[in-house]
Amino acid sequence: MIDDFGYRPHTENQVLALPPNISVAVLPNAPHAREMATKAHNSGHEVLIHLPMAPLSKQPLEKDTLRPDMSSDEIERIIREAVNNVPYAVGLNNHMGSAMTSSLFGMQKVMQALEHYNLYFLDSMTIGNSQAMRAASGTGVKVIKRKVFLDDTQNEADIR
Repeated sequence: MIDDFGYRPHTENQVLALPPNISVAVLPNAPHAREMATKAHNSGHEVLIHLPMAPLSKQPLEKDTLRPDMSSDEIERIIREAVNNVPYAVGLNNHMGSAMTSSLFGMQKVMQALEHYNLYFLDSMTIGNSQAMRAASGTGVKVIKRKVFLDDTQNEADIR
């Protein structure tokens, strides 16, 4: 999966020329979110929503970043708008999110909202004690975890 789609159409169009077994994750509030999700789908790529979630670090948050202290209604609104902004999405994964994904209560609200859309959750595993799998228990939401993160290091040999 390649994430952070929706901000650089020229570069992203080059990615879409790659084989379609590469999924793309689109930031729902990016200026080109709808356009790039549609192009990705039309090119045969699986589309995910790359939803901003609160990190542990104290940094400025993007609009509609999910936080553990949000109400269920607010989380449902944000996910509903993300689904509308990213057509053809079959799943959702976290952009950042160490504070959100480590909160069982917060992730339970996310899974309850996702259940309405038949989307799976791809856990980027930005923190070791992610609660996504536990939070999905009892819902119909499938959770999968990433195994490799290619941009952890800037060393080209490590990435290969």
